[in-house]
Amino acid sequence: MSHSITVLKSKLHNAKVTHALKDYEGSVALSPELIKLGKFSMHEQVHLWNITQGTRLITYIMEYDGDEKGTICVNGAAAHRANPGDRVILATFAEIDSEKADNWEPHIVIMNEDNTQKE
Repeated sequence: MSHSITVLKSKLHNAKVTHALKDYEGSVALSPELIKLGKFSMHEQVHLWNITQGTRLITYIMEYDGDEKGTICVNGAAAHRANPGDRVILATFAEIDSEKADNWEPHIVIMNEDNTQKE
């Protein structure tokens, strides 16, 4: 019998937080090339798992308003759980039909120290 299941859609693994702004409307702001690299969508729910601190939170993605590449800016209340230099995993999920699960392949990108894709 077919039913919907939640699967990992995409993730940036071992990325580095570059900014944390507590006095800001909540979310995580990513530079445009990271949004594209992760195959994320604007305002998409994202899980932020902090490898350095061992914390997890859920927020949404917005585009970073600046010119710097490789930016991951944790904002608002979430900034209490992430500091610049912390290593994180950013993960998004999708609902799919259970019959497609055996052939599902999430988009996974392992990151370098400078928030570029590891080859």
